[in-house]
Amino acid sequence: MIDGFRVVVKTIKDLWGEMFMLVLMNLFTLLCTIVIIPGPPAWAALYAMCNRVANDYAISWEGYFKAFREYFGKSWLYAALSALVGLLIVVNFWWYGVTFGDQAWVPWVRGAWLAALFFWVVINFYAFAFYMEQQDKRWRVAVRNAALVAGANPLFTLVVLIVAGALLILSLVLTPLFVLLGLSMWALFGSEAVVNRVNVYRKRMEADGAENSGQAQGKQGRGKGQQREA
Repeated sequence: MIDGFRVVVKTIKDLWGEMFMLVLMNLFTLLCTIVIIPGPPAWAALYAMCNRVANDYAISWEGYFKAFREYFGKSWLYAALSALVGLLIVVNFWWYGVTFGDQAWVPWVRGAWLAALFFWVVINFYAFAFYMEQQDKRWRVAVRNAALVAGANPLFTLVVLIVAGALLILSLVLTPLFVLLGLSMWALFGSEAVVNRVNVYRKRMEADGAENSGQAQGKQGRGKGQQREA
């Protein structure tokens, strides 16, 4: 949970530090989203830039448009899949209520579909960010990683998602704030969270590797000592 608050603080600091470029990219991404066809690649480009911010690198329009071109088709593939899954969940939630509304078990089933919808939102919060962070550029890998991180870090995810969601709602209420920073803020929260979890995992693997290496050297040293005694 503490790591979740650290991510929140770092996101706000990075958002402030790259405010000018993120505002301009937010405006362009919002315009592309309204036009629809360039929407998904614009989101992919925005996430690519937010990934650089989360890793403490500079961002530029050159990098934005490079990502826009590179991920045009792949971003549309995921956007279509994500929309389809979300639509199926919503339709099932609605259908059970309309068709079996008088049955006692219906609230439980609708509750399960509502939980599935929430989990799908969480996966989408991480998926684009993971796609930009990972070396293996496959959406199934990004979705799998998103599900694993969400399942393994529920409190961390809840803290980051609640703060990001609250700020997004606030920006929607204060419309100019959403127009200027709403999309960038959401993408940056997801990117910062993913980079944080990846770094924690890498440090853990390095520590385990160093520990295993030390144990192996210790066993080797003891084996040589026993041979000398013999």
